[in-house]
Amino acid sequence: MADGLAAFLAQLPQAARPSPPGRTVDARPRPVPAVLLLSRACDSGLERVQALLGAAGVRSARLNADELGAADLLVDPERRTVRLNGRRLTPTVTWIRHFSASAIGSTGEPARTVFLRESWQAAADQLAAVSGTALRATRPGLLAQLELARRHRIAVPRTLLTTDPHRARGEFDCPRLVVKAAHHHFVEPEPGLLNGIFPTVVERDDPSADPGPGPGPPVVVQEYVEHEEELRVYYAAGRLHAFRVAKTAPADPWTAPGRVGVHPVTAPPAVAAATRTLAAAMSLHYGAFDFLVSAGTPVFLEVNPDGDWHWVEQRAGGTPVTTAVAAMLAALHRRALPARGPFDLLGFLSAAQPAPDP
Repeated sequence: MADGLAAFLAQLPQAARPSPPGRTVDARPRPVPAVLLLSRACDSGLERVQALLGAAGVRSARLNADELGAADLLVDPERRTVRLNGRRLTPTVTWIRHFSASAIGSTGEPARTVFLRESWQAAADQLAAVSGTALRATRPGLLAQLELARRHRIAVPRTLLTTDPHRARGEFDCPRLVVKAAHHHFVEPEPGLLNGIFPTVVERDDPSADPGPGPGPPVVVQEYVEHEEELRVYYAAGRLHAFRVAKTAPADPWTAPGRVGVHPVTAPPAVAAATRTLAAAMSLHYGAFDFLVSAGTPVFLEVNPDGDWHWVEQRAGGTPVTTAVAAMLAALHRRALPARGPFDLLGFLSAAQPAPDP
């Protein structure tokens, strides 16, 4: 029997012979360094970023929360590698943007659905854990952001968190107030079905305001700051791109985008300094900062570490933020690789940036 087996093995092609005892040959392809992008299928901003990364020779992979039905994932923390849909990768950068468990479809059984969603949320965190650099959507809450700004002597509006915004009006002496969600502006009761809960401006002494049946969910009540302009400033690894935003109501970007005006501007020195200070204080690689400019003084409203830029570029023309984001990810990717010679990454990406939408 043994002789027969030896003779059989001797007739096999060399590549097909099993390895001798004590030796292991890994025939799998070597993991490829890549940027991992976790978001949703509708995140069109990332599509342009991936195109630029590919043009710069940086591989990337995408995992969308609303496209997980047949996802194949294996995370090896010891080797710090990932197998994603058949591709073996070494994550250099993992960016968790709009990857939300609420976007994952239901199984039809409540308990199984909760388990499925929580398991994928945990998996996203583990992907970040084996990556060279992780950019997460987590951020300090609004009140913590404002307190941090105050600590750095950056002006902020007077702000309260309350379950009774009608009663909270008595805490202010300004004529108008802004009422907005304490967390996100959108809720997703069913995957793909978004309901907006947008900011509103109210008169503090409006006698027609309905106090409602009683306390409700916590909301933010903020003084309305009279201002000369509103600025959206995108911070990407130290680079700033500012835009003046003109709108008639706080909810216009979501409810009436056609009447929102967006114009690229140079960030005033005080706004630029405040942006850089807050980005450093929050250890942000990327953030979309909102400021009002009142009597020449920047008033910080909030920062969103996964804030969208595509809508701004569509209104203003050009793709400067897309290019800056791609340059940021490519630089972080290259930092995780063995040292190479100098390369003008930003210049390359700027030359390769996609044409603006018609």
